[in-house]
Amino acid sequence: MFDKNKVKDVAKLAMIELNDDDILFYSNEIEDFLKLVKESEKIDLENIKPLYHSPEMALKARTDEVDIDPKNDGINSAPEHDGRHFIVPKVID
Repeated sequence: MFDKNKVKDVAKLAMIELNDDDILFYSNEIEDFLKLVKESEKIDLENIKPLYHSPEMALKARTDEVDIDPKNDGINSAPEHDGRHFIVPKVID
């Protein structure tokens, strides 16, 4: 099904260099995966309802609260600031 030549073709399209060991490895891995897919086609899904979206779950979220403590303010908790801006060392002359 997915032989060494197909692995070489895909590697060329993806611009990936593979040595002979890699080609053999990926060929076997892809072949095993395709066998697994073929085997999964035998599963009877006749009585299984389709899932159109993820299960409904309520998220546990905290309530939003305004933090008025000035020590938690980004600017005011910086080592150097002027009240509106961060003061940082000059990097470019």
